[in-house]
Formats: sequence, structure tokens, C-alpha cells
Amino acid sequence: MAETILIPVAKQILGKAADLALEQIGLLWNFRRELRKLKDTVSTIQAVLRDAEEKQFHNHQVKLWLEKLSDVMYDADDLLDDLSTEARRKVIAEENNSSTPNTTCWSMVCFLFSSLPKQLLYDLSMAHAVRAIREKLDLISQDKETFNLEVRSEEVLPFRETDSCPPTIVVGRENDKKNIIQILLNFNSEANISVVPIVGMGGLGKTTLAQLVFDDGQVEAHFDIKVWVYVSQSFEIKVILRKMLRSVGWESQAGLELDELQSQLRGKIKGKRFLFVLDDVWEENIESWELLGKYLVVGAPGSKVLVTTRSTRVAEVGGGTLKSETSTGNVVPYLLQGLSIDESWNLFVKKALNGKAPRNPAAEKTGRLILGKCGGVPLAIGTISGILRSKNPDFEWQLFLQDEFESTSKDENAIVSTLKLSFDHLPSHMKKCFTYCKLFPKGHKFDVPLLVQLWVSQGYVESEDTSLSCFRTLWRRSFFQDVEMDEFGNMSTCGMHDLIHDLADSVAGEKILRITSSSALKNIPSNTRHLAFFEEDRDGLREETDGGGDDALGNASRVRTLICCKSIWGEEWEQILLGFRCLRVLIMLEERSGSDATTQLHFVGKLKHLRYLGFNCYGMDRIPASVTNLPNLQVLKLKSSYSLKELPRDFKKLVSLKHLDFNPQYSESFITHMPKGIGVALDELQELNALRGKLIVKNLTKAEPSGAGINVLTEKLRLQSLVLDWSRDDDNHDNVDDAVPRATHDEEILEMLCPHPNLKKLMIRGSGYEGVKLCNWLSGLVYLVEFSLKDCKQCKYLPSLHLMPCLAKLIIENCPQLEGIVDNGGRGDNSVSSPHNSLTTEKEDDKWPRFPCLTYLYIKGCPKLTRLPTFPTVEVSWSCPELAWNH
Repeated sequence: MAETILIPVAKQILGKAADLALEQIGLLWNFRRELRKLKDTVSTIQAVLRDAEEKQFHNHQVKLWLEKLSDVMYDADDLLDDLSTEARRKVIAEENNSSTPNTTCWSMVCFLFSSLPKQLLYDLSMAHAVRAIREKLDLISQDKETFNLEVRSEEVLPFRETDSCPPTIVVGRENDKKNIIQILLNFNSEANISVVPIVGMGGLGKTTLAQLVFDDGQVEAHFDIKVWVYVSQSFEIKVILRKMLRSVGWESQAGLELDELQSQLRGKIKGKRFLFVLDDVWEENIESWELLGKYLVVGAPGSKVLVTTRSTRVAEVGGGTLKSETSTGNVVPYLLQGLSIDESWNLFVKKALNGKAPRNPAAEKTGRLILGKCGGVPLAIGTISGILRSKNPDFEWQLFLQDEFESTSKDENAIVSTLKLSFDHLPSHMKKCFTYCKLFPKGHKFDVPLLVQLWVSQGYVESEDTSLSCFRTLWRRSFFQDVEMDEFGNMSTCGMHDLIHDLADSVAGEKILRITSSSALKNIPSNTRHLAFFEEDRDGLREETDGGGDDALGNASRVRTLICCKSIWGEEWEQILLGFRCLRVLIMLEERSGSDATTQLHFVGKLKHLRYLGFNCYGMDRIPASVTNLPNLQVLKLKSSYSLKELPRDFKKLVSLKHLDFNPQYSESFITHMPKGIGVALDELQELNALRGKLIVKNLTKAEPSGAGINVLTEKLRLQSLVLDWSRDDDNHDNVDDAVPRATHDEEILEMLCPHPNLKKLMIRGSGYEGVKLCNWLSGLVYLVEFSLKDCKQCKYLPSLHLMPCLAKLIIENCPQLEGIVDNGGRGDNSVSSPHNSLTTEKEDDKWPRFPCLTYLYIKGCPKLTRLPTFPTVEVSWSCPELAWNH
């Protein structure tokens, strides 16, 4: 059943109303009075929303009341966002006018009085709009008295989430893994290909078991090729073949037909023993399986297809069809069973209690009774663990068993009901974050930073730190799974179980829609708030997009999220886009050329509510100036923007911008103009303390110590990767005072660029750096994981790198004068007292634990280095003729 969740919307309205009162946007007292009345009305409604949201499942009238309230609340939020945006624009305009050269007091007075009539008319119209919204809310609010709704504050999660990552825990599948591996390694010389189906209900762990088998060393050694394909309910042969080809190193080519794809695949697998995993298969049509089998029979004898499915019919059809003509016998599916009660208890204790079982026997008895109702399904056990970890085992577990966990059925519908219990225990803002995931298809690999930013853009949470904490909580409660980390230990990608996705679909309702067919495109409800059309849906949408879809999109004018491929629309898509006046998030997935991208971004500049803009463009050399008309924009991501050379001159007008992503690993060397105010000079970095991720500081040959400020990077505690670049062109004429030696000048600049100790990756590069030594602060980077020094031609000495306990990767390249490490005894200074032609110091004996975490060392072009210390567990690579390694 779809849920109406309004507490986060109410909070947004109250926050914006308070901000507007402080901004004093309205010159009319009438406006401020209406704003205050609206705030009072929303506060009264908010007080009973928690009770109403819980009662909507049992009282249909309450549900209808919430749905009616929802539309007006969203309209109120949009109106206040309009007002906030105009207030922000007004402030920006006044600041720009006052900072214009030759601005006189008289011109300022003229500016203010010329804008006064327009401001009065605007305030008057807004006052009427606020009153109209408030009166609607007042009428709806009166109805709440008939439902006896109680005033209740929202429950806060009682346990503290930490940065530590919950480990992947698998219990009770050791024998299943051995059995499946034995089947896969069993060689049948008569069959080129055979099928091994793993069958079981959703949530039992079929995919987890298949992954354990797929990653096993014996399986790795036995098969020449291994491929994993997530299938789900869409058994499209072209899509499956394309995924298979990508897994074996094929570079995708758009527009290939089925015959071309199967020819490419045959060439890759012919005569090779392969293992193909088809995960989460629903297809029961014999013809589809026969077609797939025709393309796979060229594999070597002993090739296997491992299938995970909930359906025994799929196992029968697939197993009976997808095999060579010479194979005999029936395929016997591997029926995966639920965990025993002891295994369930073991898994629960590890997930909910950190491996420590309760001492009270009565609590354990209650816990086992609860787990008995989970049917041995690991997914259900995981979600229940998320609830009970915050409850007292001695008395709250019993209340939970009696009051909330009544289901005794062990079928799949009951498991979904169990998952729903975990959802019901989430705070409202987390419910909104979870239901938003309905936009993405089953099997989607979520980009965690993207998801976190989208939640902030929608106003579900205020900051990215809070959003990330929200994600961790949902992960710990098993709403997400298969979380992967990047090189710095940050969460990068994750998955979602199909049953959890089914839950998101059921509770989100029609306000959140992913369009997969032309008929759905033509029947979008007018109250839809979030829309998505993904790449894999493109073929299904091309069949009948003859303009009818355009009309339906025009009706959905309240949309706040649009994720889509432009090619599914007609030529008038720009006008349709402008009809989405409430849009907060726009992500265009289809890659566009430079001219098309520039035109589209010009239209986008009129969407004043926009917080997140993601564009896939190539050949675009500059961002249109119209983008700077988006004062609410928080994230600007331009994929494939390899030709980008210039940012708009008025880029500072994007006062809310927190993320600017334009493929810096490719385009950093091509940006020729950075507008003043966002890093064109070192002193402009002083106030940008919210910077996070990676920062590249270029053209340091032109930096001046006197005008750069002191320690411009020290307060940037979220910065994880830093590149300090002294590269210079042949035509580059550096502005350095002749009275100051170049080496001293560069060392002073480097000393001022001291980052926060949280930094994890540092690169210092460029032949323009003429310093003899590096900086004092380098040894103080106690969390540094990777350090690179490249092309620093005059650098002779490094500080005591062995003082960096976390250093795992060290790269030194093209430093011909480098002689070794300066022994400063940990004093934090770089006084050159005793240089040595090695990466050790004389005080280090053989027992010194040098670089305890180092796993990779690369040295090239350092002829004056003559000796390396002993690194028992380090991968060492060097290209220096005089260098000797103490094995």
C-alpha cells in the first residue's frame, strides 16, 4: 500500500518561512502577516502528522485526508521556494550592482527606486498567493478534528550510527557452496553446455550463494571465461548478449543488431570453457531460451550456465532447453532451503548484537520465537536485526513480538510484510529517502555519492553529512547491500535486493514513477512528483512515442525529478522541459554533441528551482552563461566534457553550488579560464572550506607568497586528494621577484599550502618547482595513504616519510637530484643536517619498522638514489641504474 509521508515537507515549509522572515523579502506588512499565518497553520498540522501517517493503514478516511493535504503542502513548498529564490536573486543583484566599478551613491538610489514599483507588485501578488495556499490548508486542517489525531513528536533512532562498515555476514551456506561447486566442476564430455539452476523464494540468498561460488578459487581455475549477468523480469536477448560481451572485454558499439551481437559473442567464447551466471531469471518462454542456447553452444565441453530463480518452472524450461543436442537426462534444480533456527539465531546475534548473545535465557527464547517467524530467510532476519538492535532484549523484544510481529506464514508475501515492519520503524525523512529509490530499476548499481546528493537536492535532509548518515542507517537495516568502497574507504556503489525494491515500489505509490512502456508514458498522473526513463527502457518507449507522450508529460507539471533520455521525446522537448517549473533534479542520460548540449543548457537556465543538474555532453567548450541564473543549484555534473575550456564569467552567482564535476581527470589541462571568486587566485581558496573530494591547484609557478594568504588549505577537513602542480609551458613567463631566489620562493609557496591532516592522497608535480627540499608539514599527514613526487628536477631531500603510519603507496618519478630522506628526528623541520643516498636514515637499524603499511613502491629517474631498505611485503618497481635493494 502506498504511503503519504509529509513530515519532511512540513519541515521544509517551516524552514523556508523562517528564512524568508529573516530576509525581509516583503515590503508590505500584509505579506509578512500572511507568511506568519501560513507558518502557524503548517505548525499545527505538523504536530499531528506522525499520528496520521501511522493511522492511514487502518483508516481509509485518514489516508484520503493525507493525500488531499499532500498536494497543497507541496504547492506551499513550491511557492515558498519561489519566494526564497527571488530573495536570493535580489541579494545577488544588489551585491553585483554595489561591486560594479564607478558605482555612486546616486546610481544606487536610482537603482533602488526604479525597482521599487516592481517589488511592490511582486509582494502584493505573492501575498495573495500565500493567502490562497494558507486558506486551503486551513480548510483541510479543520478535518483533522474528526479523526482524533494525537499530537506526537517524531521518534528519533536511539542508537548512534558510526562510520564503520557492517561486514558481509553469511551463515549456514558452507555445504550449499560445496555442493554447487561440485556440480559445476563435474565434467560431462557429452554436453557442451549444461544448466545448474538454484531455486528458492526471494530473500533466501540465491545471489549471495552464486557470488560465493563465482569467486571461489577452484571455479576460477576451472573455467576460461566467467560472466555475470543480472537479468530480472526483462529477458531481452540483445540486452543479455550485450552484457555478456561487456564482461569479456568487448567495447560497446551502439546500434548493433542481434546477428552482429551473437557473431561477436561466438568469436569470444568459441572453444572456451565458460561459466555464465544468469541472476534472478523469470523467463518461462521456451523460444527465448532456445534462442539464447543457440548462441552459446560453441563453448568447450564442460561449460556451465548457473541460473538463480524463484520459479521451478524457469529451472525446468531453462534447464531443458539451454543445453547441447547431445546432452541427455533431466536437469535437477538445486532447491535452496531456509536457515535452521540455530543458524538464524547465529546470524541474528552477529548482525544485531555484534556477536554477543544476551545473557538472559528469556530474551534468547523471545528472540528465537521472533526469528522463527522469519522462515529462515536471511533478508528478513537482517531487517529484523536492524529493528531489534535498538531495543532492550529483556522487555522490548517481547512487546515487539506481541504487538507488531503477528505473521506466522513463511511465504514470500509474509516476508515482504516483515520487511515492511523495518520500514515502519524508520523516521519520516529516511522513509522519503528510501522510497525515492523506486525511480531506479531492479538490479541497478547505485552510485552512493549521487544518491546522497539527490536526497539533499529534494530537501529530505539538510546536508550531505546527514544524508550519508541516513544511507548508513538504511544499509545497516538491510535496505541496501553489496556496498563497495573507493580507494579512500568511502562508500562508492551499492545494490538493493529485489524484494526490498518491491517494498519501495509498494510504499512509494504513483507519485514516484519509472516509465518502461509507451502506454505508461501516455498516462502519467498529474500529481506525479518524480519521473525516470532509463537507458534499458529506451527500446520499449520508442514503439509509439508519436507525440502522445508529450501531452502526458505536459500534464505532469509538478514533477520535481526528471531522469531521462531525450530521444524518447519529440522535437518540442525543450518546451516540455520548461513546463516542469518545480524541477529540482534534472539528469539527462543521453550523450549530446557540443551544439545540442549548449542549446539544451540554455533552456535549463530558466529552471530556477533546480538543485541538481547532470548532463552527458561532448564537444562543448564552454558552459552557457544562462546556467548562472540558477541560484539554488547545488550540483553541476557534466559528463564526457573533455573539450571544456571555459566557465561562465558570472559563475560566482551560483551561490548554492557545492559540487562542480566536469571530468577533471581528462579536462584539467584544457581549462583556460576560471572566473574570479572560485579559485583563480590562491587567496580565493581561503573561504572555500566546504571543498571535499579532490582538489587540483595549477599554475603554481605564477603564485606569489605575499598575496596568497597563510595556510589556505588547512581548514578543508573534507579534502581527501590534493594535487599541487608546478607544471609550466615553454612560453610561460613566471612573475617572480628577481631579488628572491626561485628555490626559496617555491619552498615558501609550498609551505603555505599545508592541507588538513585528514588528507589521504597527495601529489606534488611539475618541473616548475625549483625548491631543493619539500615542506615541513608533509611528515604530519598521519592519514596519508598515497604520496607521489613527480618531475621536481631540483628537489634533493624528502622529509621523514617513515613518520607516516598509513602510507601504502609511494611513487617517486623523474627527480634527478633526489639524494634521500632528511633525518630530522621527528622534529617537524626540514633543516638539512644529514642527507643520505637512500630511503632510510643512518639512525634506522634493521629492526626499525619502516613504512608499516606500504604495499607499493615505484621509483624512476632518480639516479642519485643508491639504496632501498628491506620491504618484505611490498611490490617494488624501479628504473634507476645505481639503485640497490636490500632483499
